[in-house]
Amino acid sequence: RDLPKEEWLRFFDELGGLGVMKVILTGGEPFLRDDLPLLIDGIVRNRMRFSILSNGALIRDETAGFLTATRRCDVVQVSVDGSGPSTHDIFRGAGSFEGAVRGLETLMRHGVPVTARVTIHRGNVGDLAATVRFLLVEMGLPSIGVNAAGTLGSCQRNGDQVLMTVSQRQEAIESLLRLADAYPGRIQAMAGPLAE
Repeated sequence: RDLPKEEWLRFFDELGGLGVMKVILTGGEPFLRDDLPLLIDGIVRNRMRFSILSNGALIRDETAGFLTATRRCDVVQVSVDGSGPSTHDIFRGAGSFEGAVRGLETLMRHGVPVTARVTIHRGNVGDLAATVRFLLVEMGLPSIGVNAAGTLGSCQRNGDQVLMTVSQRQEAIESLLRLADAYPGRIQAMAGPLAE
């Protein structure tokens, strides 16, 4: 469950009064909220900047235009877990790769700062090099982040299908080290195999 709009707006007023400078909107999926523009207006009114973590599928031209017009959006991070539907859609759902790519393209067309986050799991370890190449070269993203599926939420309930084995984790570390050398400064990690 999520808070109603009025409570979020009061919370943003409180954050603004405390001198908070940045907030990150995440979910679930923030763009599912019909009142998201009103929430963002509350953030902007309180002189804060914001970032959004999304799956990208619901981002349209009017949404991207609105984000640009705020002049307060630091970045929209879109989850992309593969170089194509065969790896991305394994755990994100059929059609989600196309939605993520469409969302990224729409944001880029409107000049919204973007990045992608690759969550490494059992089904995409072997696709890391192609995924990084797709995002950084073919899509032209300035940088991406990587992490690994962990024991939270549905990953916890389905760990035997999602979580990497020890050998897959080693494969991911070796692959990411090579990719970090090939794309200096363009792959970030706060958690997961590269951070380790």
